[in-house]
Amino acid sequence: MQISKPIVSLVLSVTLFAQVSWGQIASTELILGAPSAVSSQDKVSQFVARDDVADAFEKLGVDPKMIELKVASLSDEEASTIASKIDTLPAGGDGGSIIGAIVFIFVVLLITDILGLTKVFNFTRSVR
Repeated sequence: MQISKPIVSLVLSVTLFAQVSWGQIASTELILGAPSAVSSQDKVSQFVARDDVADAFEKLGVDPKMIELKVASLSDEEASTIASKIDTLPAGGDGGSIIGAIVFIFVVLLITDILGLTKVFNFTRSVR
């Protein structure tokens, strides 16, 4: 059974130029529609009104009424700059906890190596 060259070239050209569909995970915002836009001024005032932020300002000795007045007097450009910085803040901290966890694991493995319970590092000698 021999397939002719024009048929093979036709099949290959059709498959090469076929449209490819890509699957994606559908987010909640995509399914339910775009969330209502919050102005930059509202975003900054909501952030300042949070309990942890208010507590931090109180520890620094700043009056909450003064903060509300300052946020209300921000220009649109200043408010949008602050709002964009709020959006880019890390949620869990600055990564210091990850470094601390790595150092903790290293110390635990080093102690267990010295006690002879494990043999992870070649540079340790067991006390046993």
